[in-house]
Amino acid sequence: MGRLLVFVATLALIVAFVAVLVTIIARILDAGRRASTPAHGQEVYRPMAPTPFQKITYAALVVLLFGVSTGWLGGL
Repeated sequence: MGRLLVFVATLALIVAFVAVLVTIIARILDAGRRASTPAHGQEVYRPMAPTPFQKITYAALVVLLFGVSTGWLGGL
């Protein structure tokens, strides 16, 4: 009977410890969310939609990096 009581007490202690940790982590995350929201009247950041020009320049960058790394451009 004594072992069962120790087991139940240990289990209760572990559950309480996990509950405290979850509460602390939830409060930290909530504070981070509140701090990262824009102030009243400020505009919310919206990422730019990709345009054809951006896609072309990205492809040109990939070709340039590949050419330089293989020696096709910039020569070695």
